[in-house]
Amino acid sequence: MGAVLIAWNLFQLRIEAPDILLFIFLIAGACFSQIFKVEGTTDRSHYAISFVFYAFAFMRLGVPATLLVIILSNFAEWLWHRPPWFISFFNVCCYVIAIQATSLVYTLLNPSGDMQTWGSVVAILVAFLIYNLVNHLMVGIIIWLARGETFSKSGMFDWLPLTVDLTMLVMGASLNYVWNYNPYAILLFAIPLYLIYSTLRVPALQRKVDIDQKTGIYNHEFFMQQFHNELVRANRYDRPLTVLMADLDLLRDINNTYGHLAGDIVIKSVAKIIQQSVREYDIVARFGGEEYGVLMPETSPEVGALRAEAIRKAVQEYDFIIATSDQPIKVTISLGVAGRENAEQSREEILHNADAALYQSKARGRNYTHASLNHNVVPVSKAQDRVNASPDTDQTVEGTDLSSIYKAAHAGFHRADPDHKETE
Repeated sequence: MGAVLIAWNLFQLRIEAPDILLFIFLIAGACFSQIFKVEGTTDRSHYAISFVFYAFAFMRLGVPATLLVIILSNFAEWLWHRPPWFISFFNVCCYVIAIQATSLVYTLLNPSGDMQTWGSVVAILVAFLIYNLVNHLMVGIIIWLARGETFSKSGMFDWLPLTVDLTMLVMGASLNYVWNYNPYAILLFAIPLYLIYSTLRVPALQRKVDIDQKTGIYNHEFFMQQFHNELVRANRYDRPLTVLMADLDLLRDINNTYGHLAGDIVIKSVAKIIQQSVREYDIVARFGGEEYGVLMPETSPEVGALRAEAIRKAVQEYDFIIATSDQPIKVTISLGVAGRENAEQSREEILHNADAALYQSKARGRNYTHASLNHNVVPVSKAQDRVNASPDTDQTVEGTDLSSIYKAAHAGFHRADPDHKETE
């Protein structure tokens, strides 16, 4: 549908000679805005500063010229960033359908095109509100179909992005009034537009400060700050809170055998595995080197231990593809789990307990999960679930009734906290 509308409108394109310079200016501004987009509330979203130029083009030059501005600016973005072609094509089609709906609504509400009445202002607001809603609706549907994310999860209809996009559109429409009075006054809008652009960049820049650049997950500083906040909340409402500590096994051997680039691939891949193995609101961070941490609010240590074991198995079974090896290499990880046991514990004490459990996983021969439950460090992994296990270590663990120890630890934990309700 979008492609048909593009062809139909471009066939009707006519640019009057006095408007050629303005047309070039709008194309240049839209291209610049698309190339240097501002990241939105997530790293997968952005704020469309180019909407200022689209709306101005619509009000001043009409739909066909606006479509050409949209096409050229998105083509410039594709040349600069090289996203998959179908994403750029979809974005163009979304804008085309949205601007066509805007034109229909604006013509219906202001058929005379008179810009001097209060009705024209209402028509502009309603028309661009329709543009905003149609565009967000189409993008939200595609994200839902492609990633399985609902409108609520993708944030397509969150108040902030809707308001920012509508503000850009209304600002662009307002420029038409300024142009009619004094075209040179358009330059005065560069200052507030730059301030808006800079302000919108702040959250994205803050996110980069909190992110580990190698893996794309959170860094140690952000983890500790969130740990403090979640522990305060857990103590206030007497809720469970669990921490997972994980450490790659023998990363030095991987670096020595396959090179440091291979080690970097492993570090990034394991971070992704951990992130995919936990809930969206769990905090996954890299502590440095080959060590990771996971903060799990509203999660008991027992449930956290089971999640840690799932992470261990996922890493163990993953095939790591690296350039310096003909065959995929295998990697293992050791984990330690600890949780909030009472309101007197500090975050350092909980981390110490998780580290102690992690130490036991390393001491037993690596590729293990241990949990600190009711002041006891309990093995979670079973020998038959492990690969590359040390025979001596496995014999020791195999001779122990892990299930009875684990159940006893569960019972001891619940006796110590009779009001505790286990949550996922």
